[in-house]
Amino acid sequence: MRDCHGEPILVTSGGRLAGVLTERDVLMKVLGHDLDPGTTKVDRVMTADPDALSLDSTVGEALEHMDRGGFRTVPLVDDAYAITGILRQEDIVAFVAEAFPQEILNLPPRPHQVMDEEGA
Repeated sequence: MRDCHGEPILVTSGGRLAGVLTERDVLMKVLGHDLDPGTTKVDRVMTADPDALSLDSTVGEALEHMDRGGFRTVPLVDDAYAITGILRQEDIVAFVAEAFPQEILNLPPRPHQVMDEEGA
C-alpha cells in the first residue's frame, strides 16, 4: 500500500473480488484497536464482499456511489465479478477538468466567491 501511494489492496478468491483493504481499514481496525500489523491477517480487517461498479456504470453513478458510501476508490468488475480496474475520485476530477477546461478554469476558488465589479 505504501509503495502504491495509498492505493487500496484488492483481494480476490477464485478470480472474483472478495475484499478491499484500504488505509482507512488499517487506521481504524488495526492501529485504532492496538492490533499488531505484523500478525493481523488481511481478511480479518478488510471490507469483505465490497460494493463494486461495472464498466458500464456512468460517471454520475460512480460519483453517487462514492458519495453515498464515503469511498475514494471503487473497484470495477465484469459480469463474473472479476476485477477489471479501479476508479478513483482523482480520476473523475481529471476527466471533468479535461472535458470542461474552460468551465473549470473560470470557477472561483471558493464556490460562494463572486468577482468584485469595482476592480474590473
